[in-house]
Amino acid sequence: MRSIACAIVAGALLSPATVASSAPSFPCDQAQSRAEKAICASGELSALDEDLGRYYHAARQALGRAGDCLAADQRQWLRTVRDACADGACLEKAYLARLSELDALQPGATAIKRLPLPAGPSLVWIVPAAQDQVAAPPRANARPLVARGALVDDLAGGDGFLLRTAEGMSYLLLLAMFVEADSATRLAVLAKEAPATFLARGHAATNSRGETYFEPSRCVLIYRLP
Repeated sequence: MRSIACAIVAGALLSPATVASSAPSFPCDQAQSRAEKAICASGELSALDEDLGRYYHAARQALGRAGDCLAADQRQWLRTVRDACADGACLEKAYLARLSELDALQPGATAIKRLPLPAGPSLVWIVPAAQDQVAAPPRANARPLVARGALVDDLAGGDGFLLRTAEGMSYLLLLAMFVEADSATRLAVLAKEAPATFLARGHAATNSRGETYFEPSRCVLIYRLP
């Protein structure tokens, strides 16, 4: 079990040798935002930014076609979370939380071992937008949808993969007609993790019967909850 790390603990766990040899994932001579300048001025924050750059690229590779979904999510994180920080303590907390979020998608070679990561939602897969834009036309104005519950494999029943809430509601995450090999393999494994609880974040669609499901023309991010 990963323990919750505070800024003081994380800073203490970064050895001087590690900090001195670390560099952020972006060129400091091009730093523009307040956050980027703070990162370049701190060995500890530079080390965390280097870690996150490695985590991000490894996660993109692990996700295959869904890597583009992660790229969009990373841009949003940079804009709304990292760049909203006003001091180093906030930045350190934000980086540790993001590293924890991407930790499940890391191979052993990139996994951080020198410091504890906070417990929190862990990104375990992303269902990419359906490639068939005739069957799943892009819907840019779809409203956000977030649901949590058990992941259910109903491919044999003809539906696909769905999320079943504690209240008994079911939301289709991935319709059978849009299933791709990578997602089918990964989601089938995750569905066997009972009684694990997952959170899905995407956009809503409604069928002719008034049932809500995850919009197949948009990415669906799936997290394992602690």
